[in-house]
Order: sequence, then C-alpha cells, then structure tokens
Amino acid sequence: NKVDYATLATTDKWPLKINEIDIEVIKPKYTPDAFTLVVRYVPQELDEKFVENEIQRTIASASRIKRIQYNYHRKLNDYRFEVKDYQEYCSILKLGRIAIGYSWLSITPFYPGNRLTYCTKCWCIGHLRNNCNSLPKCRICLETFTENTSHSLDAQCQVIQDYKQRLKDEVDEAIKSGKLQRVIPKEQAPTFELNEQDFPSLGTNINKNPSTGYISQNLVTRPPITTTTTGGSEMLIGNINNNVMKLVDSMSRLEGKVDQVKSDLKVASLDIQLHQAVLADTIEIMKEFIQKFIPQSLTYNKTDRASLIPMAQQLFNRFSYAAINLREGFEANRKISRSSTYASSNNIEHPVILTSLLS
Repeated sequence: NKVDYATLATTDKWPLKINEIDIEVIKPKYTPDAFTLVVRYVPQELDEKFVENEIQRTIASASRIKRIQYNYHRKLNDYRFEVKDYQEYCSILKLGRIAIGYSWLSITPFYPGNRLTYCTKCWCIGHLRNNCNSLPKCRICLETFTENTSHSLDAQCQVIQDYKQRLKDEVDEAIKSGKLQRVIPKEQAPTFELNEQDFPSLGTNINKNPSTGYISQNLVTRPPITTTTTGGSEMLIGNINNNVMKLVDSMSRLEGKVDQVKSDLKVASLDIQLHQAVLADTIEIMKEFIQKFIPQSLTYNKTDRASLIPMAQQLFNRFSYAAINLREGFEANRKISRSSTYASSNNIEHPVILTSLLS
C-alpha cells in the first residue's frame, strides 16, 4: 500500500522502547519502484542535466533521474525518476504533465518488469543454481538425468519423442482432411545444355582501319594503309609517338615546376641574406643613436642641442641608405631569378620523334 508505506517512511513518531527494551528504527533509504514516474517523449536536443534541473525545479522530492536506455533507436527520450513525497507523487500524476524547456510533456507511472527467480539445475522457482542441492533435471520432462538420455534437446527424451509423434499424427490427419496441402513445385528447372552458338569463338581478323578516336599530334602525314602488316606496324609506331609526345609534354611541365621551385628558393635565400645585412646595419645605427645621441640630448641645454643636428642628419642618412639598399636588393634578386628561369627553360632538350620509321 503506497499510503501506508509513505506514512511509515515519513513519520517520526516511532517508539524508543518496547517492553522496556531500547529499540532503534532504521528507515529504508531505498524508494520502491511504486513511487517511480516516467517523463515521456523528451526531445533529444535537450541536455540530460537541463532535464534533471527542470524536473527538480518542479518536483522538489525528485531523485535518481536517469534516461531510460532502449535496445532500439528512438527519436525521443524517456526519463525515469523517484518521488519520495507521496503528496507530490499524487499531484504530479494527477496533473499528468510537466513543463521542460519549451515542451509540455506527459508523465506516466513506471511499470517494472517481472523478475522471476528460477533454478537452471532443477528448474524450480524460488532459488538459483548455486544454492540448489537437487540433481540436474530435464527442462521439459523434469526427470533426473540418467546418462544424458533425458534432455530437452536430446532425441532420446521421452517427452520429445511423444511430442514429435503427436505432431506427425496431427499433420498427417490435417493433410488427409484437406486442411493442409503439400507444396509441389509447379515448374521443374531445365537442365543446362551447351550449344555451339551460345559461346562463339572470337574472330582472328585484324581491323585495318585505325580507331576514330586516334589523332596524331606533331607527326608527318602518313600514306593510306594498304596491307594488314604495314597498317599494324604504323599504328604501333603512331601510338608510340603519341605516348612519347605526352611524356615529353609531361616532363617539360614537371621541369618547369621544378625550375620555378628552385628559383623561388634562390630568391628566398637571397632575401634572407639581404635582410640579415640590412638588419645588422640597422642595429648598429640604433646602437649609436642610443649611446651617443639620446644621452647628449638629455644632458645638453637648449643652445647646445643645436650641435646634435649633424649627428641626427648622419643617422637619418644611414637609415635612408639602408632602405635604398633593401629595395634595390629586392629588385636585383628578382632579376636574377627571372634570368636563371629563362636560361633553364631554353636548355630543355626535346627528343626526336620517330617519324623516320614512317617513311
């Protein structure tokens, strides 16, 4: 009874003595499944922590909120939780709804599955195999094993034999009465026969005309083909020429890319050296500016500071020269790169096409 259990679990009016004997009442900490509810059809985009906070905000005594794990995929989730307060349990169950986020979801009682305890040794209900003192028994006939002649999967088990015989008699009777009909294949599969025209042999004729997709590139115009042998040789040579031209074109493009990479690396190396030189000059100029110009400009008076103008002009000129050297160095590096690339492109040797064989 839920009412009695909730009253006994929540009340504090327990006696301290019974028959002048001190006693201590320990309340159960476990909440039975009878006080468990389920929130159904919760959207998957809602986080579990958010759902838990929303349930606890509405039901103060809610605890052990968990998402129910199903063996199949679901688009919506269900959450089960326990309600210790019987009044809250009745009120929320009577309302039948709860607000979680932007959804107005339904609440139903939780129905636990039937848990039947039985022994797999003697097949009796009420205990487990490790606590069973009986001899092993057959699962169907419940008779004690005798040299493995009685088993639920053994054909020698009398129960199995009786079942098979009874099933056979019932099937025969159903066939005789017309309730069942044996399945007879209507059409027999034809036997395989090999005929000579089913798999004809390939012809030995050679196509005298070249393929329409064949287009010669950079080759001398060839005379029309007259014989099978000459046509086959010239077609082979033409294919070789096409492959050679494609290979030459691919190699030239590859060499061009390699030369470009070499040129870029050379320019990068020259730029690094130029940066190092200009940076060294700039550091020296800044060093002199800090050591000579700044202390004197701070210690001299207004009239003596005019003597620092030549020094400032000299430092400014050195900065200007460094900037000019940097700009001219960049331009020179680019010119060297272009000249080396042009020279390497002119040194590419093209192989001789096999046109002499076609004459």
